[in-house]
Amino acid sequence: MKEVAIVGAGLSGLAAAWKLSKSGARVVLYEKSRGVSGRAATRRREEYLYDHGANFFRTEDPEVAKLVHDTLSSTDLLEIPGEVWTFDRGGVVGPGDVVQNAVPKYSYRDGIKTLGKLLLLEAGATLRAGICISGLRHGDAGWDLLGAGGETLGPHDEVILSPPAPQAAEILMCSEMDSPLRVGIVEGLRSITYRPQFSFILGFKERIERPGPVHALVNSDGDHSVSWISFEEDKPGHVLAGESVLVAQMSPAWTRSHFEEPPEALLPEIMRQVRTLLPGVEAQPDWWDSQRWRYAHPEAAMDPGVARLGESSGLHLCGDALAGRGRVTLAIKTGLECARRVITPRKDGEEGAAVSGCGQTDPA
Repeated sequence: MKEVAIVGAGLSGLAAAWKLSKSGARVVLYEKSRGVSGRAATRRREEYLYDHGANFFRTEDPEVAKLVHDTLSSTDLLEIPGEVWTFDRGGVVGPGDVVQNAVPKYSYRDGIKTLGKLLLLEAGATLRAGICISGLRHGDAGWDLLGAGGETLGPHDEVILSPPAPQAAEILMCSEMDSPLRVGIVEGLRSITYRPQFSFILGFKERIERPGPVHALVNSDGDHSVSWISFEEDKPGHVLAGESVLVAQMSPAWTRSHFEEPPEALLPEIMRQVRTLLPGVEAQPDWWDSQRWRYAHPEAAMDPGVARLGESSGLHLCGDALAGRGRVTLAIKTGLECARRVITPRKDGEEGAAVSGCGQTDPA
């Protein structure tokens, strides 16, 4: 029975944990925060729930569809009505992609974070939350994980790193392992840059008028300060009757310019930009919240060959850096593929499966 450590309890790590556990492996997940699911995040504020990272997910991939609809509990799974329309730099709104809008969108009654909780529950893996891993140590007994407080955790037969590429690179730089191997993987990880995203959640005591039968608006040319706006009241159980909660995600360029500024100082500009798209919105929300995402979306996919450099030593990578896009389904796919490689090690010269991020335009 393999002992596998997974660093990071985002959806890719959780998907790997589920598949490995079903193969008979003993899995321990180490997560620096108190919860799971990563950017598939949900926050509660009094009577309100809102998905302030990934807004929804799709299940057009057959493997993910089987997992979500057949394996995991679907009791509280919600199909979200409305389409995703587009807007350009001038704020002109129009219908979105017909093919994409025909694909159902999902969240859960208790928020998108439920997906990660269900994966963990079904996996039966051990979660050690609130533990920050600062490095690894590779020896004859396998892999030890080094905690930020100086503790040693392990040994484990295999280890999977699932954090965003820059954070995984930092862990490896502080690791005791074969130096050429470490340098090669770190160089590959450091080649991946991420787009940041500043999200604002805007609550209103009345319903906001929409430009059509839409759930969300997405910027089509990348030249507007706003990247995305969606309506949380479309998800039953999230918003009080007759009210609206908008999730406004700002563009990467705007976010880079304002990332370190206090959100309260940015709110007037946020409202001005939102009103260019939704003129009926009041100048001030009744309540608001915000979240900075430093590693929201990778700008390219990492070379899969680099990700496989450590496999013979029991070191594996998964996460959105391998997909090249920040998408729920793609993150899950990288975790499932990583688990397959752990269960059945790749033979020399054999290519692994690729995970493509093409064709996605919404932050799902």
